[in-house]
Amino acid sequence: MGLARFLVRRFATFVPTVIGVLFITYIIAYSIPGDPTRAWVGEKLLNPEALERVREKYKFNAPWYEQFTFFITQLLRGELEDPIRNRNVFVEIYERFPITVEVAIIGFVFLVAIGIPLGVLAAVKKDSAVDYFVRVFALVGSSLPSFVLYYYLILILFVYASATHLAGIPLPSASCRSMINSLPQAYPYVGTLVSAIGSVPMFGALMCGELGVVGETFRRLYLPGLALGLLGGGFIARIVRNSLLDALSSEYILYAKARGLSRLRIWGHAYKNALIPVVTVLGINFGGLLSGAVIAERVFNIPGMGRLMYEAISRANFPIIIASTFLFAIIYVTVNLVVDVLYALIDPRIRY
Repeated sequence: MGLARFLVRRFATFVPTVIGVLFITYIIAYSIPGDPTRAWVGEKLLNPEALERVREKYKFNAPWYEQFTFFITQLLRGELEDPIRNRNVFVEIYERFPITVEVAIIGFVFLVAIGIPLGVLAAVKKDSAVDYFVRVFALVGSSLPSFVLYYYLILILFVYASATHLAGIPLPSASCRSMINSLPQAYPYVGTLVSAIGSVPMFGALMCGELGVVGETFRRLYLPGLALGLLGGGFIARIVRNSLLDALSSEYILYAKARGLSRLRIWGHAYKNALIPVVTVLGINFGGLLSGAVIAERVFNIPGMGRLMYEAISRANFPIIIASTFLFAIIYVTVNLVVDVLYALIDPRIRY
């Protein structure tokens, strides 16, 4: 019952949290000097009538609070339009977000595969050469500018080794995409969920048995995934190492050793109790990856949410900025909720 009450309280905070994030984002964008409508219309096609129509449509002639209310209302109705491309913002997000999901999943796999084993190894070999290497690796990963790592990886693996491709996102066949898009009509509830999952090209190809597309997706996206994993893997390794060492120095571990438990069982108990801070950091990292790695998508030319957000900020595209922030806020509060629930599953002592 405690967990149920906790979930109800958390859901009750979802709306004010998301609205607060949207409000702060809008105020920051609104405070930037310049006239965004000029960037929308374009300097070459600039004329007073076009500017006035755009200003009137998006309420730029009204006070800021009326503009904010207009953007939020249009967003919640699903009627907010991108003034540059004249398309619904949710259509653009629907096209870009599945690609970001692919990059996020591959990057998260590398993050876990690099960070957790290195952290465990550093804890096992405390104060050894391996431990010092992991600490230096964590320091470099935390301090190195991301774009420097990205360009070095491109230079080594793409230019010199020719071990990857940097262009194009593999898609399932047209018949496969058509089948997935038709699922909501055939099965209104389950079909909608399956269709949403299948909108991610990698998952859609897997549903249709097109394993070649899945393999090609990994071949084309493993380099940005590796880059993201290397950047965050060192920090994860440091968290795992410190958490394990704290757990191993606890009284219950000393008691377990006194009882004569095997080394494997002792490490099993310590590892489970060390997972809580690790789960927190992994959840935050995964939420960040789902929100679009802006620099990575820009450098590797990936048409995902990060690149969409970059383009929107470059041209003061308020509707895209508001809609993307809305999606990112929902992702973060949902990930945090999932992490809190995982706490109770990992450690039964935690009560809400």
